[in-house]
Amino acid sequence: MMASKVAPSSLIKSIICSGPSTARMLLGALATLVVAVCSPVDAYADVSFTVHMAQHLLLTLLAPPLLALGAPITLALRAGSPAVRRWVTAVLRSPVAAFFANPIVGWTVFIGVPVFVHASPLFDEALRSTPWHALEHGLWLSAALIYLWPIVGADPNPHPMRWPVRMLSLFLAMPAMSFLALGIYAGDVPLYPTYANLPPPWGPAALGDQRDAAVMMWLVGNLALVLAILLVAAAWKRDEDARQRRVEEREDRAEAIAASNPG
Repeated sequence: MMASKVAPSSLIKSIICSGPSTARMLLGALATLVVAVCSPVDAYADVSFTVHMAQHLLLTLLAPPLLALGAPITLALRAGSPAVRRWVTAVLRSPVAAFFANPIVGWTVFIGVPVFVHASPLFDEALRSTPWHALEHGLWLSAALIYLWPIVGADPNPHPMRWPVRMLSLFLAMPAMSFLALGIYAGDVPLYPTYANLPPPWGPAALGDQRDAAVMMWLVGNLALVLAILLVAAAWKRDEDARQRRVEEREDRAEAIAASNPG
């Protein structure tokens, strides 16, 4: 409904006016989603756990932060009709948005979804069913957006997260992801029958492929989180520098007013 009330010409104009970085982020997010679900990556995910893991990492640690940094909510507010702007504003200020903006909720969703997917029959079912696979993709992407949007998003947030909380949340996600990767790696048999029952060369190599996927989750996942911590730290410093400049400017103005009124 919202998309139907946002004129394409207004949306394109808003993207152009927002600067090249916004366009790059949005195009990068779109390209990542296309690679993840509309390329050979999606086809080979059904026969290789390692490729499947790469797909999930694209959907959780690359596409969501790029989308959040592209500030699509701001673009919708600029390009949308008054009805769209009212609707978006109401959603942002709703109790549901406040609930999911809670750092504990976001962290729990981000960690809980991978644990649930890998520990439940959903993962194996998604290998045999296109609708279940689409549902799995939706869970990965939604969980990452809920978690990362308040942390790295460029959109104004009516429920802002403090900088130290953002960094602590990212830091605590690292051991959680590592424990999940360790659990997958430690399996002495393939965890998912669909992979194990594939014809050669896939089926007989399923256990080694599973361990490669676990190493990828641990290595790439933690590197991505470290990078996110560094980016948040840099943004925090820029925010503090800007705040300090505003304080100094107010003090300079006060001194100038006092000097101009000596009596």
